[in-house]
Amino acid sequence: LSKASSNIDPFASVGPGTQVAPDDPNANETWQVTLPLESYVTATPNNTTPQPLQVPVYHTKTGAVMGNLVLQINVTLPTTPPAVTAPAAPTPPPATAATGLVSLMGLDTLMETMGTLPLLDFDTVLIPNDDPPRQRRQQQLKTMGNFISHQYLQSHIATIRTPTAKVLHDRADHYTKALAFHDNNPQAALSSHKDRSPKPFRPSSSRVSVELSGLPFNVHAVTLTMEQGPTTLASSNNNNGGYFPNITCGAPADHARGFDPLFANGPSGGLRRLESKRLEWQQQLSDAHAALIQAVATFFVTARNQNQTIYHISARNPSIANLRWKVFELTQQLHQITWTCAERRANCFSQALGIAVTSYLTAIGSATAASSSMWTHHGYLVSFEGLLSAAGKELGMIEDASVGIAMLKMVTVMLVSDDETPPPTSKVDIVQAPHLKWLHLSTSGVGSATQYILRIGVEAQYHATQLPEALRNGAPVRFYPLLYQVGVDIRQAAAHTQMNLIKQSVNIPASMKGEQIDNNKTAASMMLDDDDDDDGVADTDVLVSLNYEALRKMNSYAHAISPIEQQQQQTTTTVVHPFLFSLHSHIMGSAGKMNHGILDEAATVAQKLGGGGVVFCKSGKDRTAMHVTYKQAQFIHRHMNTATGDNAAVYDDATKMRVYGTRLPICEKNVGQAKYAFNTLQVRFMPDMLKPPVSTLAGFLKGGAVFQKGGGIES
Repeated sequence: LSKASSNIDPFASVGPGTQVAPDDPNANETWQVTLPLESYVTATPNNTTPQPLQVPVYHTKTGAVMGNLVLQINVTLPTTPPAVTAPAAPTPPPATAATGLVSLMGLDTLMETMGTLPLLDFDTVLIPNDDPPRQRRQQQLKTMGNFISHQYLQSHIATIRTPTAKVLHDRADHYTKALAFHDNNPQAALSSHKDRSPKPFRPSSSRVSVELSGLPFNVHAVTLTMEQGPTTLASSNNNNGGYFPNITCGAPADHARGFDPLFANGPSGGLRRLESKRLEWQQQLSDAHAALIQAVATFFVTARNQNQTIYHISARNPSIANLRWKVFELTQQLHQITWTCAERRANCFSQALGIAVTSYLTAIGSATAASSSMWTHHGYLVSFEGLLSAAGKELGMIEDASVGIAMLKMVTVMLVSDDETPPPTSKVDIVQAPHLKWLHLSTSGVGSATQYILRIGVEAQYHATQLPEALRNGAPVRFYPLLYQVGVDIRQAAAHTQMNLIKQSVNIPASMKGEQIDNNKTAASMMLDDDDDDDGVADTDVLVSLNYEALRKMNSYAHAISPIEQQQQQTTTTVVHPFLFSLHSHIMGSAGKMNHGILDEAATVAQKLGGGGVVFCKSGKDRTAMHVTYKQAQFIHRHMNTATGDNAAVYDDATKMRVYGTRLPICEKNVGQAKYAFNTLQVRFMPDMLKPPVSTLAGFLKGGAVFQKGGGIES
């Protein structure tokens, strides 16, 4: 029952979740009527005119009597057993919620885990039998009904879930048609940087496209091959040539959805921040449950001590009503952020999976019997090296990428012969590939126990003659993902300065604070990449945290494949493997500074461990180009045994590849111009090993002539 003043919408939704001020005279009010139907039906025999009932109406918040309802209810009870009819055809059971998007993305819903009703994203309350306290809480919560309002659920389905389902359905349909009619692409005449159709190459300029948000963008297999010449490598001890593969790409993040709050009072940022907030709200909901249960128990104990017979709690009890209202709000918040995280995970994981599979298939070209056998036993180590800055939108990209990449641990890849293994009916054909025929992704488990199996059908002859024997016949290889992250541009320098000042508690005059903020905005506006002129939050601590997580995982992997004697002692779990001594030193001293040596060492160790390297920045073309060419130059000198500690020769070779190699054509392929999106001011803040030659710079700020003429680095 709702009372509304004349100047507001009388049909506006009311109830839990409605944001109104409690003392607003124009706010909607919720009233409650409690009608004892059982006693009324028993007191009214059949064929008897019922007497009118006068039922008091209470204010939900205050418990005040707002008036009375006069009701007359006609009830007819059956006097004879109902006739026996033929059973109706069984209704097919509804699709299980356990295979929905939330579970598929490796999330436990938390609501069902806590015993909260109604069941929405799982079919059962997921509480272990060996946990009596949680079982007791589940039973207590059951007596209190549902904690999600009809208004919220109706709005959520209509405005969020239904549109999302349509977007996913349309996207899948578009991808399927693109595979079936790839030779008749209407956008085939467009330049690659303008093409927005699903295809093997997706340009970085399309990263905000919702339809393509499940595809990784600007992905390239960058392989440096060195072969024995008559005199070139005469001094080398390695006469078998060199093969150094890397993958370069744009950040696997949900760029299309952005990083602003996606619902009222919701948090901003990427997945790492959102999922942290989700756990925080779960704890708040658990505390609200406990407070409500305690209040209800106290109410009944007090009534019993006063010799009162009470079977329910009326809305006239404002304290319990307010506690229940709080549980409503927190339950709905938790439900909404869980769905938001599931959607973001779907896009980020899909991109990360495409990138990791590309790395794995590329690495097979140089796999030895020893390395392939190691992959089947310990997993394929794929080391992501990020060059994003921990500030503004790029901080959100780091947060998205960290979760999407971590989800790769749920994936196992199997290579099967196309003629020996009947392809599954739900396979996806691989077009324009001579040796790969199809792939099929299946899942098992629910929630955080979800596992993926990716089967790839390989052309029979290639499978039998070219694949390492250890990888044939569906040998399972699981991914072992790592993420190292170091910002290397002017924005990261500003973020470090800002965070260092905060941590040192420096007393800055108000006028200087304003100047500092303006300088940060000016630095952001000097970035050439689009979407970069935001002045969001900075968090350099996340870099240290991510790099330490990656170090810990890489250390475990190194101990597994190359055990050391100290591991037999009881203190071995914290021993740093000798392979990682230098990397450990770099990470431990990295707080508050740009230390590119972390990525340098991580890439070197990953290669020693037989893993693959993936380099990414926001777009995968500028900072990525600087880093991967430096890695290649280092490999050349390691291979030729010319590494003497003098970096001049390495820098010189990196510069040659930046000018004459593949990276400038990749820039043109993405944005229509063979220039790196840097200006001289940005270059000044970059580490020496990553500075591009001046002749390759775009050289204009936003609003400069190059943008006005329509040839912008990023439009």
